[in-house]
Amino acid sequence: MSTLNTTEFAPELALLLQCARHHLKGGCQQQIQQLVNHPELNWRDVIHLARFHRLLPILHKVLFSKDLALDLPDSVLKALRGYWLKNIGRNFSLVQELKSFLEILDTHHIRAITFKGPMTAMNAYGDLSLRTFSDLDLLVHPDDFLKLREIAINQGYQCDKLMAVSERECLKQLSSQEQASYFQSQKEYSLLKVESRTFLDIHQGILSKQFLPLFDTRWIWQHTQERQVGGHPVLGLTPDVEVIVLAAQGAEEYWPQLGKLFDLAMLIENQPNLDWNSVLDLSESLDVLPRLILGLTLIQNLYGVTLPDQVDRHLKAAPPLQALAQEIQENMLNKPQHIDSKLTLNLVLYQLRLMTHWRNRVRCVLTLMNPTLADIAAIPLPKYLFFIYYLFRPVRLIQEVVWPQPVHPKP
Repeated sequence: MSTLNTTEFAPELALLLQCARHHLKGGCQQQIQQLVNHPELNWRDVIHLARFHRLLPILHKVLFSKDLALDLPDSVLKALRGYWLKNIGRNFSLVQELKSFLEILDTHHIRAITFKGPMTAMNAYGDLSLRTFSDLDLLVHPDDFLKLREIAINQGYQCDKLMAVSERECLKQLSSQEQASYFQSQKEYSLLKVESRTFLDIHQGILSKQFLPLFDTRWIWQHTQERQVGGHPVLGLTPDVEVIVLAAQGAEEYWPQLGKLFDLAMLIENQPNLDWNSVLDLSESLDVLPRLILGLTLIQNLYGVTLPDQVDRHLKAAPPLQALAQEIQENMLNKPQHIDSKLTLNLVLYQLRLMTHWRNRVRCVLTLMNPTLADIAAIPLPKYLFFIYYLFRPVRLIQEVVWPQPVHPKP
């Protein structure tokens, strides 16, 4: 796949892509100037796209840069500056919340790895103000996963606010042992600090249990390093492993936003000492090499990222992933701006295509057959009839993946 020609797109999307490329590698001045002066350019749509794709800080930085000397309408300058300042305020507020929460963990001798959010902002961009993030993600050891939940509740955090009401009610009816069993099967749970409306996602896994190599993350503690974030020392992942994690998570979500791919592109651009042989070998051992190749193919095509020869050979040797990347790219750029997280047949098949080991494919299918809280909430049964949920689950699963309920974009 060659670098995408943006002339085929609406000027709003083309401008966003060209600004991202300019920030990444320079150049594109002439294209940006032409697009800014395009007679059909709608600035409201430009800002809407930038916010959805989480690229508004980059758009702001490029359009305000002195080397471009662009003549923009005052209303556009004011709107961009307002969103940028709001993003900075939110980001630094989250960093302070992170510091406070890590101090609580220290008093209980719990170690946590900060990933995505402010850590990716520093590793990929070197600047907290250049990335949009709305929550905090912490990875803890599986042995501390449930212990941390109790600590957070005692510290005034609320749990499970992102669950459906019926699922929360169902959870309350389970015994303590059953609740513990349920949460041990989940890759994460969310905590809410009500006063600041701050969400913290506490992970024991990078991917869901259907994909064990990145659900069981005991191995990842050997690949950590400390980094200053907002003036505070914070434990994060090494750049080599962060590349794998960003690619794996982005692929799991079907790469819904340009900003997630730009994080990967910027991380690679700003970490010139990446050990690519190590990245490729570890990805292969974890069975995430197809996910990595998929992400690298997309950033090469969208942003013109230059990759080393050994990586380029992997990309050229994977025609099915090239075709899949084309499909994802078209979906990302041409579909309405909303994220559909519903389980569908296509999504299940897509996940299976990204696994090379047959054991992982079998485990994925079997895990999907386990009853969920939504199943239990849909048809309450006495405990002695719990086995019926295993008979009921395939029916619910077929309903979910074959006839999913339509998801409407938020206004």
